Amino acid sequence: MAITIADVASRAGVSTATVSRVLAGVGSARPDTRQRVLESARELGYRPSGVARSLKLRTTRTLGLIITDIGNPFFPELVSAVEEAARERDYGVLLCNSGEDPEREGAYLELLAERRVDGVVIASSGVGRRHRTWLAKAPLPVVLVNCASPGVPLPTILSDNRAGAALAIGHLIALGHRRIAHITAPSRNEAAAERLEGARDALRAAGLDSAALLVAEGDGHVGGGAAAAERLLETDPHLTAIFAYNDLTAIGAIRAIRGCGLRVPDDVSVVGFDDVDLAAFADPPLTTVAQATASMGRWAVAQLLDRLRGGPPTTETVMLPVHLEIRSSTAAPPAREAAVS
Repeated sequence: MAITIADVASRAGVSTATVSRVLAGVGSARPDTRQRVLESARELGYRPSGVARSLKLRTTRTLGLIITDIGNPFFPELVSAVEEAARERDYGVLLCNSGEDPEREGAYLELLAERRVDGVVIASSGVGRRHRTWLAKAPLPVVLVNCASPGVPLPTILSDNRAGAALAIGHLIALGHRRIAHITAPSRNEAAAERLEGARDALRAAGLDSAALLVAEGDGHVGGGAAAAERLLETDPHLTAIFAYNDLTAIGAIRAIRGCGLRVPDDVSVVGFDDVDLAAFADPPLTTVAQATASMGRWAVAQLLDRLRGGPPTTETVMLPVHLEIRSSTAAPPAREAAVS
């Protein structure tokens, strides 16, 4: 039989109202009374009703987090940062994996509102565009991470995708590469267009023809990266470098390059984007553009909690810089190609 607040009150010799106040941390009970109540609750194994407590205090001390794809190693790092930042402030996190499915995204937004979470972090590409109407009338505080919602003023934190792509292409150009290709992602991935434009920026800055950049679309995953790299190598067998939309795509590209009997980086250099933990352990270790993923997660939680503490609504957009992690997947192009260029 479940232990009730009345059982605790009887054991401690106080009223149920006193027990409620002590366990909620409100009021001014005498120290000896507070100690008796806490000891009685512990000895009886009493667990306060989270639902009742949240209704009384008007807070569930829970945050929602919607992500695109838990199978992408970029997201576990973000989830860990959000969870740790929330835990430090005595909040829990309810995780929702949208799987890039618009219907699931909408269902999760409604679910989190119904569960009365105190705020939501959205790190799911495209949610800001597909569910703009819901976000414009959101019944709870919302912060966006690595995605945007045009026309809806919400606190947002982004990586400088365009500058990051320019860093990647600039690195390849500096090594001597001229026959460079890019594996992009479907248009629903908001960063895809920015990274493609950043790649073209770097080519133009170097006095090269940006229109000559070979582009193939992947799916943001290993398989799609491999298939796109195969198509690129069929189009230009003398390609010497590939810049991939993300690290998973880059790993797929490496697989395809080897499948064509070529070596990385001796024949073809590969650069990724994200710097997930797996990138440093790829074979060869992957040169990649590193995002400040953990910083984005911590910033998002801080924004939500500031709002929940009564801070004024903010529509601030923060753009975090990125940097290039140079590892072993990039090198100068083969001598014959360098001579031609």
